[in-house]
Amino acid sequence: MKTLVVYFSKTGNTKVAAEAVINELGDCDNAVLTYDEKAETYGGGVDPSEYGRVILLCPIWAFSLATPMKLYLKEYGKSIQSYSLIVTYRMFGLRGCVRNCVGAIGKKPLKAISIKSKCIQAENFDVRPAL
Repeated sequence: MKTLVVYFSKTGNTKVAAEAVINELGDCDNAVLTYDEKAETYGGGVDPSEYGRVILLCPIWAFSLATPMKLYLKEYGKSIQSYSLIVTYRMFGLRGCVRNCVGAIGKKPLKAISIKSKCIQAENFDVRPAL
C-alpha cells in the first residue's frame, strides 16, 4: 500500500514530526504544503487518490486544523481512502481537528494523536502511535 505524508509547518515543529514519520515509514511519498497568508491560498498539494494511506500533519490554529490543511482537504479530502492525523499544539484542540477532517473527508481517521510543541523541541515525542 502506497503512503503519502502531507504536512504544513509554520514554525518548524510539525516539520520535525513529519520527518520522524517519514523516517519511521521509510518508503513513502511526501508533500509539503505552503501558505500565502495575504492571498489565503496554499500550494504543494498532491492528489491523494493514488495512495492507500495518507498521514496528515499540521499545527492547531484556534482549536482546529491550520488553514493550509483545511484548504488542502477542501480540494482533496474526498479522494483520501484512509488516513491518520497528527497535530502539533501549544495548548489543545485535537477534537476540533478530528471534526474538521471528518467534515472534509467523510470518515474518522484510523488514528489521531496530538504532540505538544515543547515535547518536539525537547525531542521527547513518538509518532508511532499514529502509524
